[in-house]
Amino acid sequence: MFDTNALFHFCVRELILHESKAGRLTPFWSVRTVEELRGVLSGRGRSDAEAFFTQLSTSTVPASSPEELKGFRDSGDLHVVQAARDAQASVIVTENARDFPLRHLRPMGIDRLSPDDFFAAHLRELPPDIAPDTLRRAGLSRTAKRF
Repeated sequence: MFDTNALFHFCVRELILHESKAGRLTPFWSVRTVEELRGVLSGRGRSDAEAFFTQLSTSTVPASSPEELKGFRDSGDLHVVQAARDAQASVIVTENARDFPLRHLRPMGIDRLSPDDFFAAHLRELPPDIAPDTLRRAGLSRTAKRF
């Protein structure tokens, strides 16, 4: 389950596409994540989110009735936790560790990783158009060291 902030970098979205096309990743995100990323990128004058979401149209987890989730600092992030539960995702990929405490996620069977930790552990090969320097500029230094 990808949080909005994990999808900001074009490079991360390219890695997700690459891995999912190779059958090594089934990405998920909430409906609200789609809305948030569209808003952030369009506010920056970028429209590349549409092509990304179109290619991965089955990755959006429909909104469900939220369960009561306690212990989370920011109620605005609960859509990510709820979508992870609905999709039976085993990990939330986020840059925001503070709002997703492991002590609350792990009892639900959910782990939390940064995009760099996630790709450093799971990426099998680099897409041909992404160089290690590009990964470093996107904040994926541990991932870049693998290639």
